[in-house]
Amino acid sequence: MTLLDLLHADDGTDAASERILDAAYARFLAYGVRGTTMDDVARQAGLSRITVYRRFSRKNDLIQGVILRELRRFLRDFEQAVAGLPTPAEQVVEGFAVTLRLVRGHSLLGRLLAGEPETILPHLTTGAEPYMAVARQFVASHLDSPDAEAIAEMFIRISLSFLLTPSSAIPLEKRRAGQGLRPPPPGALPQRGRR
Repeated sequence: MTLLDLLHADDGTDAASERILDAAYARFLAYGVRGTTMDDVARQAGLSRITVYRRFSRKNDLIQGVILRELRRFLRDFEQAVAGLPTPAEQVVEGFAVTLRLVRGHSLLGRLLAGEPETILPHLTTGAEPYMAVARQFVASHLDSPDAEAIAEMFIRISLSFLLTPSSAIPLEKRRAGQGLRPPPPGALPQRGRR
């Protein structure tokens, strides 16, 4: 089953699974992925180890569960942000702005980038292909363009660049970050050969 299949599959989470995912997220945030055991998660969730292992047989399954839940939340927030915008250009700009805001403000992602970069960087760089494919398909599905896949991929690659190297001369911290990304109106830039 691909990442995209998992993302679109019914997550099938029950109350105990939600408690486990909440506990795992809290432990990962406080102690990192490396510093968290399945026993720690069971204690944090107030559940038995057996209950945790029935739902997530390995730590990697638990990590994937947390990632999928966070990705579903991100995609839901992204769709809400761009849904009412009238033009594809406005959707792309706002989509970029909301992506940066959500990703830069994500506590766990920030914690892992700062404290355990070796845990998360492979998923954002050399091992990013499955995540890129999901993101590219998702963004492309929101674009009405024959070049939707290429536009989506550039969108994602630029977003990753700003995530991994946040300092920039581009004013991304405005109330709506997209405001700094809109092209200048016609005639605002000097024409070549005219002074």
